[in-house]
Amino acid sequence: MKIRLIATEEDASELVERLRQVVTVVEASEPYPNRHGDSVLVRVYVEVRL
Repeated sequence: MKIRLIATEEDASELVERLRQVVTVVEASEPYPNRHGDSVLVRVYVEVRL
């Protein structure tokens, strides 16, 4: 399953760590800046196996 997280960099990092506790995280991308130039949010792409 592929998941796109949109959050602050700190929140996204925390959520990836929480996901690792309940599912197998196959891959997690580096944070990408959100497309809006002044946004404080980032995108992180996570692939998990249930």
